[in-house]
Amino acid sequence: MTTGRDQPARGFFELAALAPDSVALRLDDDEVVTRGALLADAHRWSRLLQEDLGLERGDTMALVLRNGAPFVAVQLAAEQIGLYLVPVNWHLTTSEVAYLIGDSGAQAVVTESSLEDLVVEAARLGGGLDPERVVVAGGASRGRSSEALLVRHSTEAPTRRSAGSVQYYSSGTSGRPKGVRRPLPSTSPDEAADARARQRFAQYDTDAEMPQVHLAVAPLYHPAPNLNALCALHLGQEVVVTSRFVAAETLALIDRHRVTTTFMVPVMFHRLLDLDEATREAFSGRSLQMVTHAGAPCPPEIKQRMIAWWGPVLTEYYGCTEFGIATIITSAEAMLKPGSVGRPAPGIEVEIRSSDGHRLPAGEPGTIHVSGGFDFTYTGAAGQRAGVEHADTDPFRTAGDIGHLDEDGYLYVGDRRSDLILSGGVNIYPAEVEAALLTEPSVADAVVIGVPDDEWGQRVVAVVELKDGATGDAAAADRLRHHLADRLARFKTPREIHFVDSVGRTTTGKVNRSQISELLAQLLRG
Repeated sequence: MTTGRDQPARGFFELAALAPDSVALRLDDDEVVTRGALLADAHRWSRLLQEDLGLERGDTMALVLRNGAPFVAVQLAAEQIGLYLVPVNWHLTTSEVAYLIGDSGAQAVVTESSLEDLVVEAARLGGGLDPERVVVAGGASRGRSSEALLVRHSTEAPTRRSAGSVQYYSSGTSGRPKGVRRPLPSTSPDEAADARARQRFAQYDTDAEMPQVHLAVAPLYHPAPNLNALCALHLGQEVVVTSRFVAAETLALIDRHRVTTTFMVPVMFHRLLDLDEATREAFSGRSLQMVTHAGAPCPPEIKQRMIAWWGPVLTEYYGCTEFGIATIITSAEAMLKPGSVGRPAPGIEVEIRSSDGHRLPAGEPGTIHVSGGFDFTYTGAAGQRAGVEHADTDPFRTAGDIGHLDEDGYLYVGDRRSDLILSGGVNIYPAEVEAALLTEPSVADAVVIGVPDDEWGQRVVAVVELKDGATGDAAAADRLRHHLADRLARFKTPREIHFVDSVGRTTTGKVNRSQISELLAQLLRG
């Protein structure tokens, strides 16, 4: 598609102006939003944020919304008027939301009616914000409703346009989340969106003859689902947005809408593989061209089963909120290098370093360090700490993960150093034990941690969530140990196995190990 100047259209804003009747979003209950309607909403929101709330380039706003058209419209608005947008997990408590608002320095918040009371209180506690700084998107509101404000604004593009950015927060699985702020792009909003989208989908060899459709099955407040969905939109893909992941419904959506791309996390693969044989066999999946996954280690057996079922469409990457995508691996490579997360992405270098900072040779585990990727700073308290702790000029950075490179330069990721279990002087990697447990047919999910032990320093303990119909008793524990006997060395096998209703994994596959430790302490006391 070209513009009047015979130049390719760049990003959603130009695409929508050229083809306003094309579908932009498909929502639950088959609601359809055209590109023209979404563009008009984005322009109205831009004017609302600038004129009613007085936000200017470089200012920060928070967004506490469920998946839906308002979420996308507000994000597009922030992208074209130079704001930092902070997506907030709407499942959080008042104090947790308050922390994010205060730490980011947000000067306004957009939310929805069902969350209004929580967000108004969080805005007051975290940033001292007046309720007038909280706008409720759609529906009834006791404060400022977007419905009353938006109708006053034009659907024309705002006069002051400049590229914004999304300020994501780290998952906070081992402490307070850290806000990751990248410099605002110096290019136009259209150029910035197009460049970001093409970089995100650089590995995607599209079938130009097939309409491109992206499926968003995870919350848009998480970085990876958000980036994939918005980048797909900027590339002209129709985006199917679901309110939550349901395995059988996901298969139906892929076939019904001829989905070509999607982002998932390994726990979703596990749920899909657990479906009954008839449901799995009824799935065609012929439209799928690329299924990206990340967010947590994917057990090699799970990945191999998915590739055998869906074909060589899986592409995995390793990265983090700070520096973005570091390594990439295709399905073909994954079959040759089981367990690897790939080789460095273009412009990226990866080193493995010892605890004293020396570079380690192939095969030796150490802390993963990455050079390249995005420039960033931490906000709030984390930014103040970083200014003291990382004042050197070393271009390599680390998220604290442990791993090793093989002789061909492929990276294998273990765990964060803080998650390692040191038992009898030997390092034990929880991810390895968890992957082995997940291959047992009755296991739905598992988390492995180390607990203090007078004799061994730490002992290995598993917290296991069983599938529906399975009973967590002594016989189940014996069955799991028998299953692990020929998969793990004896010293890696959990000394204790505790069964829970849910391990509390997030929708992007993260586990809060400190919460698991607290849960385990309660179980032991009980």
